[in-house]
Amino acid sequence: MKKLFQAVSAVKYCLTASHRKGFGVQSPFVFHLLNHVFFEKGKYYCYDKIEAIRTKFLSDKKVVQLVDYGTGKSRSRTVADIARKSVKSKKYAQLLFRLVNFNHSRTILELGTSLGISTMYLASADFDSKVITMEGDPTLCKMARKTFKDNGFHNINVINGNIDSILAETVASVETLDFVFFDANHTKQATLNYFQTCLPKIHKNSIFVFDDIRWSADMWSAWNTIVEHPSVRLAIDVGGMGAVWFNTDLTKQQYVVAF
Repeated sequence: MKKLFQAVSAVKYCLTASHRKGFGVQSPFVFHLLNHVFFEKGKYYCYDKIEAIRTKFLSDKKVVQLVDYGTGKSRSRTVADIARKSVKSKKYAQLLFRLVNFNHSRTILELGTSLGISTMYLASADFDSKVITMEGDPTLCKMARKTFKDNGFHNINVINGNIDSILAETVASVETLDFVFFDANHTKQATLNYFQTCLPKIHKNSIFVFDDIRWSADMWSAWNTIVEHPSVRLAIDVGGMGAVWFNTDLTKQQYVVAF
């Protein structure tokens, strides 16, 4: 059923996504955002370095044991398989970088580290920023920490634990959240719980990005619930991810963008 939903949802996205490079967009803020962030084609300084790390992961046949917090079961996967299936693609990972860079985000939270590719993109916009990334699996945490250390990423703090249990404490430890990337438990209730937990720390320029909004009917329902939340002023759906803004100067609006 999940694969059927994904297929149908992908078709619907292709049919409804219409705003590309600001065409048909009346909001000056959104027009600028689409042209200078979403569809920015410039090659930033960190792209080659991080993609080279991804390439190494994709050729790594080492087998690791991962623990699924949902079931408590252990399973074997190669590093290459994780890099291929569980890491954000180049297109979306680099969009995360551009959003953080555009927003001058200094306090960044990521739910779901995996191998750390997206984390490094989040951390590269400003090496004086503070990036907190949370991951349930201890093996992935160990691998990510080594990758960050070996490549000079000293502004990343990796927290290992069940995100459902430790998120509230982590959020309470920061004054504000400039940027949050949600890529953890892909269920409606967990996603909404994460959203509600982070919400008290937003400010006018905060951005929340939700991964895999079309991964299941549950995630799609969670995304639509978030979009309708009174605090959300702008929502941009780019197929594989959805981003929301809270700037009260904006008229409440939603866009489906052909990304």
